Amino acid sequence: MPFNLSPIKMEWFEDLKGYKTKLNWFLFEFALDYYNFIRQRSELEAFRKQHNEQQIAQYCAYYARRLQPGLLKYIRGRTKRMIFYEEHVHDFYPYYDEAMVFTLNKVAIEAMACLLETCVACGQMCLDDYEAGSRFFNDYKD
Repeated sequence: MPFNLSPIKMEWFEDLKGYKTKLNWFLFEFALDYYNFIRQRSELEAFRKQHNEQQIAQYCAYYARRLQPGLLKYIRGRTKRMIFYEEHVHDFYPYYDEAMVFTLNKVAIEAMACLLETCVACGQMCLDDYEAGSRFFNDYKD
């Protein structure tokens, strides 16, 4: 799906000062991948029926933004693994049972693994140079 046609908006990933960093771009791309994984997974059919595309996009963006502190700890070497907290799902969907929360979190982990595989081939090194500006925010605007 082209960036400009996705219900996930790039503007949601500019930080409060309007910075367009590589870390924010990475989180935007994660939200896109997570969104696409949710749209494709058969075990999330009931979830998709309860929420329209915009609602799912808002959730994926929220989840991605919540990952930022843990992701920073990981890339700075303060933790050995990235941690995907189920509370990130629960905070957005407090009425979901543990099975649905587990499934959404598991799909997030799979989306991150897929993104990280893609990142190896990309020359931007978003996680190595995460504070630098990302040209992609401007390159992929309409």
